[in-house]
Amino acid sequence: MTTKEMFKERMQIRKTDPVKASVLGILIDTVQKNIRESGREETETDIKQAAKKLYDQTLATIAEYKKGNADTTQLEQELAILEAYVPAALSPEQTEAEVKKVIDSLPAEERNLKNIMPKLKEIEGIDMKSVRAIVDKILSKAN
Repeated sequence: MTTKEMFKERMQIRKTDPVKASVLGILIDTVQKNIRESGREETETDIKQAAKKLYDQTLATIAEYKKGNADTTQLEQELAILEAYVPAALSPEQTEAEVKKVIDSLPAEERNLKNIMPKLKEIEGIDMKSVRAIVDKILSKAN
């Protein structure tokens, strides 16, 4: 799906589903801002990354609202809408397998974080927060 397709959908549903239309508008704006900053063409990965970022931000906001006993109904609706655009997360086993594949694809002298991490960022659904420990573990076994 492209931002143009999302925009068309947003225009069609803006009266019938204003919450989804609002979420799509925010998602479109985020993707377009990221594309302008990077100076490259839009890809589906851009949409998924922006959706993941917005999803994480909404989760954090819900947690804060719950601490203050505030109503989170609309935020939970937004979260459900964003889930459709967020790539499925890899399991820890799948993540480790992907890390091993990336490391094995590099020559021995290039097996360092500087070369590994950018390649891992390209993998859809990988949890970059847990990757560092896995990379360190695999690299320490290799040495």
